[in-house]
Amino acid sequence: MEQGTGYILRKEETLEPLQQTLLKRAEEAARTQAYAPYSEFHVGAAALLRDGTIVTAGNQESISFPAGLCAERSLLATVWQRSGAIIDRIAIAAVKNGTTEPVSPCGICRQSLLDAEQRQGTPIQIIFRQGNEYVVTDSATVLLPFAFDTF
Repeated sequence: MEQGTGYILRKEETLEPLQQTLLKRAEEAARTQAYAPYSEFHVGAAALLRDGTIVTAGNQESISFPAGLCAERSLLATVWQRSGAIIDRIAIAAVKNGTTEPVSPCGICRQSLLDAEQRQGTPIQIIFRQGNEYVVTDSATVLLPFAFDTF
């Protein structure tokens, strides 16, 4: 990690095998689970649970914008249905016109990821592509430093 940042930028070939697997599963979810007929920006997310299970989800658009649901929040809702599930890592990937695109969580998703950390009491590593590199965070707090917080 770069001192004081809480994240590191890495080239794809330097990612850990598990991180690469999660990114591939997130990209697969973007291609197969996302419903994005309006933006054609298909986003997928993959979570590695503490028990070793990988759960995936895709974004779900609605003609009544902004009533859709981002991939990250779809994923969190799916995971929360599993009583006691703890998320260790989440990878996020986007595909537009068949090509993998850079993506980062929107503000609502950043808050929701932080809520998930607070809910489970442990940080979640988050991985996503920015340009030709990948951002690897050690916690959702890095993505939203002035988040709403419980007191």
